[in-house]
Amino acid sequence: RHRDHALRRLPSWGFNTIGNWSDRSFYRNGKVPYVATGWINGAHKRVASGNDYWGKMNDPFDPEFRISARRSLADLGAAIKGDPWCIGVFVDNELSWAGQGPDSGRYGLALGALSYGLDSPAKMALIAQLKDKYNSIPNLNKAWKTTFASWSEVEAPLLGPWEFTEAQKIDLSAFVYSLSDRYHQIVKEELKAVAPDHLYLGCRFAWYGKEAVEAAVKHTDVISFNIYAPTLDREKWEWTRSLNRPIIIGEFHFGAADRGMFHPGLVNAVTQSGRAEFYKRYVASVLDHPTFVGCHWFQYADQ
Repeated sequence: RHRDHALRRLPSWGFNTIGNWSDRSFYRNGKVPYVATGWINGAHKRVASGNDYWGKMNDPFDPEFRISARRSLADLGAAIKGDPWCIGVFVDNELSWAGQGPDSGRYGLALGALSYGLDSPAKMALIAQLKDKYNSIPNLNKAWKTTFASWSEVEAPLLGPWEFTEAQKIDLSAFVYSLSDRYHQIVKEELKAVAPDHLYLGCRFAWYGKEAVEAAVKHTDVISFNIYAPTLDREKWEWTRSLNRPIIIGEFHFGAADRGMFHPGLVNAVTQSGRAEFYKRYVASVLDHPTFVGCHWFQYADQ
C-alpha cells in the first residue's frame, strides 16, 4: 500500500522522477520514471586526496578495480536491464576528487599518489607518466626545481612541501585527469555491459577540480553534481557550457527547525513556508540555466 501510495503522491506533487537512493522495490514500477543507484565496492587500492570525507578515492590503476566494478554492478544490471522506465544510473557518490586549498586541493589525488610507495598502482602510474615525459632525473629536476638523485627517490613516499612550479602544476593536473579518465572509462564499460540501454549519469560530483570533470565528459552521458545552495548561481556555473553535456543535480534541499526534523540540514530556510520559497527559486534557477536538465530533491523521507 505504501508503494502504491507513493507512486500516486509524487506525481501529484509535480515530481516526474524517482531520484537516487530510492528503495529497489520502486525499480520496474511501471508508473514513474526512476534512476538507479550503483556503487563500487571491493578490495582494490585507494588514493587519498586530502579531503576524504566519505573515504579515499578508488584507484582505477589497480587491475582489481575493474574486477570490483564488474562484481558491484552485476546485480544492478539484472534489476534494471530492459526497463524503459529507468532513465539511467548514478555510480558512486561524492567521491574524493579534490582536497583542500586552491593548489593542494586541485592536485590532491596526485599529491596523495606521490605520498605512497610502489605498492600503490596510482604511484606507479604517476611515475610512468613522469618518466615518459622527462626521460631523465636531471630533466625532471630542472622542471620541478627539485634535487632528486635518482628515480628511486621519486619512487619513495614523497610528502612535500611543494612549490607548485608551472611544470609541476601541468604534470599533477595531467595525472588527475588520467585518473578520472580511467575511472570513468572502466565504470562505463562495466555498466554498459550489464545495462546497455540506460544512461550513465556520472558520479555526483561534490568536491572536484576541472580535470576530473573534463575527463568524465568523455565517458558519461550526463554529468551530475550535488549542489546545496540557496539557488543555482548562473555566473558561477557558466563554465559548464564548455562541457557540451547535459547536467543534472543529484541532490539539493532546504531545511527548517520550526517543526519536523528539528535541524535545518545544509541550507537553512528558517520556516516551512521559507522552504517553499527557496524551493521555487532554486528550481527556477535550474530551469533557467541552459546546460542543466533537472534536479533531484534530497529526499522524500527526511534524513
